[in-house]
Amino acid sequence: MATAPERQRGYLGRKAYRFLAALVFRDFRFLALASLSSGSGAWALIVARGAWVFSIPALQETWGLWVGLITFAAMSPRFFATPFIGYLADRVTRKTLLQWVYALQLAQASVMAVLVMIGIDNPWYVVALAVINGTLRATQQTAAQSVTPNLVDRERLPNAVALNEAMQQGSRAVGPAILLAVSIFVGGGAIFQAGGASFSIQNLVLTIGTSAVVFWACAVFYLVALFAALNIRTVSSGVIDRNRSFWSNTAAGFVYSYTTPLVFGIILMALAHCVLVMSFESMLPPLALEKLSADGVTFNQNDVYALMSALGIGALLSSVFVGGIVSHLTRGRVFLLLGFTSSLTPIGLGLSSQTGISVIAAVLMGLGTSGFMTITHTVIHSVVPDEIRGRVASVYSMHVGGSMAFANLLYGALADHWRAGLIMAVAGAAFTLVVVGTLVGSGFWRGIFFRGEARPVAAASPAGAD
Repeated sequence: MATAPERQRGYLGRKAYRFLAALVFRDFRFLALASLSSGSGAWALIVARGAWVFSIPALQETWGLWVGLITFAAMSPRFFATPFIGYLADRVTRKTLLQWVYALQLAQASVMAVLVMIGIDNPWYVVALAVINGTLRATQQTAAQSVTPNLVDRERLPNAVALNEAMQQGSRAVGPAILLAVSIFVGGGAIFQAGGASFSIQNLVLTIGTSAVVFWACAVFYLVALFAALNIRTVSSGVIDRNRSFWSNTAAGFVYSYTTPLVFGIILMALAHCVLVMSFESMLPPLALEKLSADGVTFNQNDVYALMSALGIGALLSSVFVGGIVSHLTRGRVFLLLGFTSSLTPIGLGLSSQTGISVIAAVLMGLGTSGFMTITHTVIHSVVPDEIRGRVASVYSMHVGGSMAFANLLYGALADHWRAGLIMAVAGAAFTLVVVGTLVGSGFWRGIFFRGEARPVAAASPAGAD
């Protein structure tokens, strides 16, 4: 397919094109919509499940542990299942894999909504559904990351990777913000009350409107994602050596990741970043109670939605901004700046005692953490050859997702004994030491930060714009 001809653009048009260049490709537009919708559903489920646990009085003594356990269940498949997922992303047609994943996500979100509608409040059902949700989300993220370079040309690959990540990270704002709007409209105090079984029209409307509307909204997000994925036309897959075993093919992704210094270094940095300053989901309910509650005692799930939305707004802005960076030198310097932003803003949020400052700190924290992770994604997917990209993406996901799963479990348990804000501040201080250490250690990181040495070395598959 021929590349779309360049058009004369004004100043604002040139700026918009710089940051949104990859959207000229039809299939990438549908992938971006699918990523935004599915990410919104996933983040909405995370905060809705946490708020739901906090609404059950019988779990009051172990609220933090249960939120941590459910979050762990949702994230742990990225550690346990990703080797198989990476193999699958290189073995089968990537767009078909995405379509099946979204269909199954729609099904599991619908089951969760039905359980809430009929008044089941056993958290173990939610843990089981969270494992399914996490497995499917890990598959979706790996497949989306693997197919992205097939949908654009090489010149706009960094922008495409950044925009796809922007959809994933920015969806933190979209999903929870919609839940916040629904909660305010319906009545926040009633939104998680147990729904009774009744066949009267009045009670049916009340049940759907108060108990399960949040989870049905999550199902709608996945429905939109499925529609978008069904419109992707590009057919692509990796290259699997059929003369070698599954384990041998899977090991190729680990060998490449661990023996390529740039990829291995980025993975280690992302791992430290995720453990120390991105594993906050299990602490959102107690953190919202500390920072946004009027009296510091009364819990309101609206505060959880608002806090996650603030993080998401910053995440969306920084991811789009990173997507517009074309200079390797500039990207390296921004990488360092975002590292310090990621480390210092959790300290500010954790120690803040004023609602306004807490919200501002949350926006800046989302800006730092998301932009930092967007650059790690951009570097890896610009470097890795297409034939092994799915398996390397799974290795990256295993380290990032697995570390976040275990960290969320730990932080959730700790939040039952210490203030969530204090935990977040200590973790932020620890990551500050990591960033400082990269500046005083070997020249590897200084080369990335100050000389722009994280450069693409492998071309993406050609794609045409339409």
